[in-house]
Order: sequence, then structure tokens, then C-alpha cells
Amino acid sequence: MIRWALQAAAFHRLRSALSVTAIALASALLTSTLAFHQGYAESLKRDISAMGYQILVTGKGCPHEAATLILRGGTIPMYVLQEVADHLARQPEVLDTTRFLMQSANMPDGKSVQVYVGIDEQFLRLKPGVTFQRGGWFSSPSAPEVILGYNVAEYRRLNIGDTVRVQGAALTVHGILDKLGTQDDGTFFLPLAVSQGLFEKRDRLTGVGIRLKDMSQAAAFIERLYETPSIQVVRLSAVQEAMLRILDGVHSLLLAFAGLCLLVALAGVFNVSLIAAHERRPEMGVLRAMGCPKLRLFGLAWCETFLLGMAGALLGSLLAVVLKGAVALALRTWLPFVPSGDLITVTPGIVLINGAVVVSLCLLAGSFPAFKSAQASPIESIRGVS
Repeated sequence: MIRWALQAAAFHRLRSALSVTAIALASALLTSTLAFHQGYAESLKRDISAMGYQILVTGKGCPHEAATLILRGGTIPMYVLQEVADHLARQPEVLDTTRFLMQSANMPDGKSVQVYVGIDEQFLRLKPGVTFQRGGWFSSPSAPEVILGYNVAEYRRLNIGDTVRVQGAALTVHGILDKLGTQDDGTFFLPLAVSQGLFEKRDRLTGVGIRLKDMSQAAAFIERLYETPSIQVVRLSAVQEAMLRILDGVHSLLLAFAGLCLLVALAGVFNVSLIAAHERRPEMGVLRAMGCPKLRLFGLAWCETFLLGMAGALLGSLLAVVLKGAVALALRTWLPFVPSGDLITVTPGIVLINGAVVVSLCLLAGSFPAFKSAQASPIESIRGVS
């Protein structure tokens, strides 16, 4: 049956090629949509986990905007005073805190922006996954030194002992981090006190990250912090949930578009199969006259549709893998917030789901034409009536 279906498809090469191409394009869109949802969710979860704390305290404003700006390395115009950070560290529910000042400045070429983060000695304690490729931590809290993220060190070809200028001051590269796959890879890290001095933000912080002793105490702790004036409290798990809810809307829209494209492709498959059934009626009638059962004739016609669906699904998955970089770039341009990392994650499970959906729908589209083929009349075939 498969050999007969292959010969039938090869007999009309152009028609078969166009059908497979239409199915493949719709299949690639479906695969990319499923892979985008999985890749985005995993990247977002990794970025939030990499922050190392569960609660973020910043200046008054939109809490979700503040969290997304910090995730993507943006600058928040509101600040928290040092006395607030000291107050937070004394709370009984708090296990540890880390203070930071995030600023950005134009590079000398005027074409890019560099992110600078002033950090305290608690930074590594809250981020145990951070390791040094070369060098190490600052020699002192006031040392004119800088620690570089992996990407920025590679891009600017900097090494331990090199000098970089930040806000006109010369700083020595004292450490280079291993690749983390997060925003930290493109960041300059400075001692907090040095950063506050260079950017004229003394006793001011962009935020305070908090790790609690027991997350079950989070609701009561956050409720109590709301009484503190001039600050806002963000639970990062809530930010993740909010972003994923927005993602679900985008995902549904993309799935609807992929479904529409797939329906158009299936309409083409149905039309091609119907034409092929009409053309093969004399041949099918002769087979009926020779004693071939209707079920076998149905299977012969249906097998061709199955092969078209399989070829389209496999080609579509391959296209999704090849073009995932371009798709990710387009989504980063279109979406207001995109986490770092691999945005399009094509897994074997997604390929199997895509194949099952596409092939099943192709078989559904080819059912009626295959039924028509199986009903061919031996008398009409013998008489040459089409």
C-alpha cells in the first residue's frame, strides 16, 4: 500500500509538492508556537530563580513594571533609602537580604547601553550558582574594582587586571563570572558603595532582595511591609504567574493563527485528494472487478494522504528548528518583555504532538475522498464512464 501511495504521489509531483509545502508551513507555525510557550516559561522561571531571592522591595510605583525592569536590566527612577534596607534586615522572618543599585549609561560609541549594578557582600550568598571563571570577589567594599559578566568580558575582550572607565573613573577588572544564561552575563558589577558614589546616589538603592526563613510566612510579612511608606513589595512568584497569564493570551492567539493556516492547508489536501479520487475511479473500478475489497481500496487512497501529512509534519518540524533563531528575534522585537535564554525550545515531545495533530487532521481531510475511491463502480470502469 505504501509503495502504491508513493508511486501515486510521484506521478503528480508538483501537486504533491505544493500540498506538502502548505502542510509544512502550517506545521512549522504550530511547532514554533508550542515551542515558544515552553521556552518562554522555562526561561522566565530560570531568570526569576537566578535572582536568588523571593521578595523584592523597591520604591513606590508599579510592582510588575519594577520587577520586569530589573529582570531585563532596566533603570528604575525610584529609590529605597539605606535605612529601609536596615529595617528589613532586622525583621524576624528574614533569613538574608541583598542590596543593589542598578544604573545604565551610554557606551562611548553612543550605539549601546551598558548596565552597571552595585552589589553588596550578600550577593554571592543569595546566588550560590554564581561561580567565577577567573579572578574573584572585590578586595574590599570600597575598592575601585569591577566584576564582569561572561558575555561583556568576551565581547569587550577584557581580562583580569585590565582597566575600564565607568562614569569617568578608572576601575580594575577583578573577576569574570562563568556563563549564567541570564541578564547577569552582560552586566558590570561594582561594589555598592563605589556605585553609589560614581552615580551620585549615596544611601540610595534600586531595590532590596529578601529571602525568608519560611515562605509560609510570606503573606503576613508582605502585609506588614505595606505599612512602610515610600516602598512597594513584589513577590516574584506572583510576577511569574502574571507574566505567564499574559503569555497564555499570546499563546492562544498564535495557536488560533496556526490552526487557521492548518485548516487552509487541509482544505488543499482535501481538494487534491478529491481530484485524485476522481482521476482514479476507473483504476479503482477495475480493482473492484478483480475482487479487491472496499476496505483495501479505502486504505490505498488513505495511505497517500497519510504520507503527505507525515512529510509535511516532518518538514514543518525541521523548518521550526532551522528558523527558531529568526522567530525568537522577531518575538523579542514584538513582545514588551522577553526573558534571556533559549526562547524557542523544540523538544521531541513537541515534535510528536505536532506530528500527531497534523497527520490526524490530514487523515480526517482524506477520509471522504478515500471513501469515494472505495465506492468506484466496476461496471462504470469497464464501460469507461467516469
